[in-house]
Amino acid sequence: MANALGGDGLGLDRVEDGDGLRHSAGSATVDGGGGAVLADPERRAAVHRLHHAIVDHTYGVARDAWARALPGLHATWEQLAEKYPERAPAAPDGPAGPRTQPDGAWVADGNRRLNPEQNSEVDRGVTRIQEVGRQVIVPGMRAVEAEDVSRCLAGLEHCFKGEDRLKEKVADRIRSKGRPPSEALAGIPDAVRFTFQYTETSYTGAVQKDIERLEARGFIQVERRNTWTDDQYKGINSRWREPESGVIFEVQFHTQASLEAKQLTHKAYERIRSSASDEERGVLKEFQRHVNSMIPIPPDATDIDDYPPEKRDGRGNHLLRDR
Repeated sequence: MANALGGDGLGLDRVEDGDGLRHSAGSATVDGGGGAVLADPERRAAVHRLHHAIVDHTYGVARDAWARALPGLHATWEQLAEKYPERAPAAPDGPAGPRTQPDGAWVADGNRRLNPEQNSEVDRGVTRIQEVGRQVIVPGMRAVEAEDVSRCLAGLEHCFKGEDRLKEKVADRIRSKGRPPSEALAGIPDAVRFTFQYTETSYTGAVQKDIERLEARGFIQVERRNTWTDDQYKGINSRWREPESGVIFEVQFHTQASLEAKQLTHKAYERIRSSASDEERGVLKEFQRHVNSMIPIPPDATDIDDYPPEKRDGRGNHLLRDR
């Protein structure tokens, strides 16, 4: 499905006009010259309607195909989860699961630990991030959302990452990179996170407009990664800074199908990054490829550039992999 719809998959030669929409020059030339047709308001309007009718029909068929496939994809994941049961590492002592100790330390699975001073420092940092989020970032995001009723913020109730999950990431960064707790916490890009959900046919123009709206609100774009050509994950992820506090937050740009695919493959993604064996990792990557191959790619979505220019390692992989 994605291959059929990616790039110029609609089979139209496109001409961009003054309203920012792209119309089929091929359709226009039926009446004896695309330029002449597009210069005539009535004939140009007819081309406009024809183009949108073709696009809407094509993506309607694609969305229906995705909806029909989704239950089977969920069933496939259940089979994989049963074949490769999750292996939770043992806690350093006592029952599994993150918890605060009587002395104020915090411990979790995987030998993760914050001493009392570190735990207290992270608690203060999380409180500050959530205050900035509630008082500044969330109202700003809701204001941006209100400027266009054709798309929405999906899952807004989950915009704050859980405290224990943040502490797990902080403990990992302290252990692996020697970062102080506050610096480790400040470097977590999705402590506050948002997802815009669009229709395929409006996606590209609406994403570009929302980026402009975020900047107009004073938020500073730090990074943007377009992975619509990736076979493991499709969408656009961006990171922003609230200028007064310096708090970093994440904004993802999805269609309904790409968001459903992300949610479906998230546990596979987490296992690939952590506990999976080589055999399991290969199977899970193939599962992700299969899911993502069925997602309708919005028209011109791949034209949205990375910001700053994309960073890749020597093997051609994106350096920014969090999703």
